[in-house]
Amino acid sequence: MKSLAYVAILSFHFLASVLAAETQFDLPAETQKADAGDAEAQYAVGRAYFKADGAPKDFAKAADYFRKAAAQGHAKAKTNLGGMYIGAQGVAADEAEAMRLFTEAAKQGDAVAQTNLGWMYASGKATTKDMGEAVRFYRLAAEAGQADAQLRLGDLLLKGTDGVTKDYAEAARWLKQAAEQGKAAAQNSLGVMCESGFGMEPNIAEAVTWFRAAAERGEPRGQMNLGRMYDKGTGVEADAVLACMWLTLSKDQDEATGRNYLKDLLINGRATQRQLAEGIERAKAFVAKR
Repeated sequence: MKSLAYVAILSFHFLASVLAAETQFDLPAETQKADAGDAEAQYAVGRAYFKADGAPKDFAKAADYFRKAAAQGHAKAKTNLGGMYIGAQGVAADEAEAMRLFTEAAKQGDAVAQTNLGWMYASGKATTKDMGEAVRFYRLAAEAGQADAQLRLGDLLLKGTDGVTKDYAEAARWLKQAAEQGKAAAQNSLGVMCESGFGMEPNIAEAVTWFRAAAERGEPRGQMNLGRMYDKGTGVEADAVLACMWLTLSKDQDEATGRNYLKDLLINGRATQRQLAEGIERAKAFVAKR
């Protein structure tokens, strides 16, 4: 069994450009402005239907209003509509149309569109796979402070796969920025780097801090790593119950490494059945509080 859980391979989830939440969204008034041609109102009404925030969830209406705003050049509406084409939400799936919309919005400086466009180049959706372009768009968005782009860019630079040159120092810089914005996967990856000394001096205390931050946000690899630290007494006082708790939480999210580590813990007698039972109860309490 590997002693470290490496970074997750990131799968795409549609990132939406969002309007700041209104304290009281007046759907009739905003709809009247939208129907009169106000692009910002069209975007706001589309968002309300998409998020079920001030309006009933209705993807078809959301797409309609985003389309109207996008036709007037509204970058965030383009980004959201592109995501709906990816997810077939209220519209038929159309990766080519999503690519067109993301490209337009990215040129207008929308960081979420740049992140989504980076994913399309990285995965070869509606275009030839091009990791150079993926990195370019991720970096544009990362420099604008977009946390998902920072995470994805940091992950690529850490692993150095698909022809991307490995760069631990730059990976750590972007992962730290994403981690500080609360991205749990970045927190776990940064913990791995701190523990192993990838591009830096090993720092076990800092590794534990990042693993705990990721674990408490429900990241299964962070939970596995924190459980492993409690099992070994690395950076924390050894505690079989806490090891069982965090490994159980990881296992329950179908994290194979956490499941295997927990099994090894019991087979080799580093935890008793009583300690496992207590760990399971603590895991249940943790989930109930979230």
